Amino acid sequence: MTKPEEEQSPINAAKVRQTATLVSTVWLIPLLAAIIGAWLLAQNIRTKGPEITLHLDTAEGIEVNTTAVRILNVDVGRITKIRLRPDQKGVELTARLNKDVEDFMREDTQFWIVKPRIDQNGITGLGTLVSGAYIAFSPGKSATEKHEFQVAELPPVTAIGQSGIRLHLSGKNSKMLGAGSPVLYENHTVGTVESAKFDPSTQTVNYSIFIHSPNESLITSASLFWLDSGVNIRTDGAGVSIQTPPLSALLSGAISFYTPKFIDNQSSVKNGDQFKIFNDRRELESQPSPRTLYYVAFFDNSVRGLEIGAPVEYKGIKIGTVADVPYFDGADGLNLLKDGKIPVRLRLEPYLLETNNRREHRQSREYWEDQIQAALNRGLTAAMVSNNLVLGSKMIELSDEPSDLPKLKPVSEYHGHTVIATRGGGSLENLQAQMGKLLEKFNALPLDKTVGELNSSLAELKTSLQAAQTMLASANQAMANVDKAVISGEKTLKSADKAMASVDKLLNNKNIQQMPVELNKTLMELRETLKGVSPQSPVYQDVQATLQSIDRTLKDVKPVVKTLKEQPNALIFNSSTQDPNPKGQ
Repeated sequence: MTKPEEEQSPINAAKVRQTATLVSTVWLIPLLAAIIGAWLLAQNIRTKGPEITLHLDTAEGIEVNTTAVRILNVDVGRITKIRLRPDQKGVELTARLNKDVEDFMREDTQFWIVKPRIDQNGITGLGTLVSGAYIAFSPGKSATEKHEFQVAELPPVTAIGQSGIRLHLSGKNSKMLGAGSPVLYENHTVGTVESAKFDPSTQTVNYSIFIHSPNESLITSASLFWLDSGVNIRTDGAGVSIQTPPLSALLSGAISFYTPKFIDNQSSVKNGDQFKIFNDRRELESQPSPRTLYYVAFFDNSVRGLEIGAPVEYKGIKIGTVADVPYFDGADGLNLLKDGKIPVRLRLEPYLLETNNRREHRQSREYWEDQIQAALNRGLTAAMVSNNLVLGSKMIELSDEPSDLPKLKPVSEYHGHTVIATRGGGSLENLQAQMGKLLEKFNALPLDKTVGELNSSLAELKTSLQAAQTMLASANQAMANVDKAVISGEKTLKSADKAMASVDKLLNNKNIQQMPVELNKTLMELRETLKGVSPQSPVYQDVQATLQSIDRTLKDVKPVVKTLKEQPNALIFNSSTQDPNPKGQ
């Protein structure tokens, strides 16, 4: 039996030999990794931008490491963290920006969120339907750095590179416009509303507006602002006027302004100046100027239709407006039912009298006070007249013409203002009162008796009219007869003319001209003949005897004729015998 192979050839132990080259090569790998890591760290530190904090009301549409921060539609950062604010008034975002926008983070830098939106400016942000919402910003120009910002819901009005001035407006307005609404000057868009906030403590609305250059030259320290609420319908003596602003202002409303030219010492404006804003232009027009004059007029008739802002005219020229109606001093309104007098305060504007409105022709307030007082001394009075009969509006008319109407001036001054005497005007109420008095007098008349007499008179008049119609018919017939007679006369005249022509022709005949001679000859012969039948002549005596004989004969025949007339058959039958009766066969 042989031994195992392991036992026959013993195994030699392995020997390891270490070399210095292998040791140096292994340590180069972590050293290289450390160098690369240090380079990447340095590169990261060198390219790493600032980290900023953004505040929003809600994180709708915002995602970590997905929502971008952009400027001019270029990505310059990402949202890295979202958390609730400690005061629970919104969310707080942390954004890491690129190094190249570090200098843009200034105190006046503005951030806003871009997402799909429909407003008065149109449809914007449609691209975010695919890519999602993002945060945009506009770099500021302030020298102070800042790393915490409030993100607005709307983009700012002032884009990069725009110039102009920013003004602040405040007023107790009944409504509030939104950001982006236009600012108008005579219906021209010259600016935009940047922000609008309501302060509940003072109950005022505060606006920040931006006027684009070079439109800032239109604004001075005397400029006046008001809310232009779309369609403006105004009624006055001229009727109904409708004014519409541009379409953008019609949809969202606008802020309008104008600069009066009759105010002296106007200065230019600068950024941040504060102005008051009025509800509408009518409220603005009721504001007094430095030279405004106030007077009071008392009326004892109805003031329905007389509103604040109604015109005050002198001979058709507007010289002021109605400031207050009614205008009671203290507790005077408690005596209204006792005396029935209603005070109205009038506001007269001297610049309306200075028609050319040149500075060299403007007069002081004292000058116009003296002029109006002189007119009052000459008999200047006020009357409330109709401004528009259809709408029922009224106005105040000043007149210095003499009038027999009673005047009303209970006091010379009222609440520190001079009182103007009033007279009855041509208002519709006065006309109605006069018509009422006339109807009362008409009702007092004995109408029943008068109507009976009137009916009798009408019957007589009817009879007279019938007789007149008969006479008129007779007259027409007579006129017709006259016309016939005239026509017949014309025919007779024509026949006479023809006869005269025939007579003329006959007279011109030689035989007719010789007829008088022949006629004279014949008459002489006739005269000789008549001498033969004179009573003394024998012929005349024979004729006379013959006529007597004929007369006797007629007297004898007369009984026979009478008998024949009564009994024609007297010559045939004997009147003394009876008529025979016929006998039959």
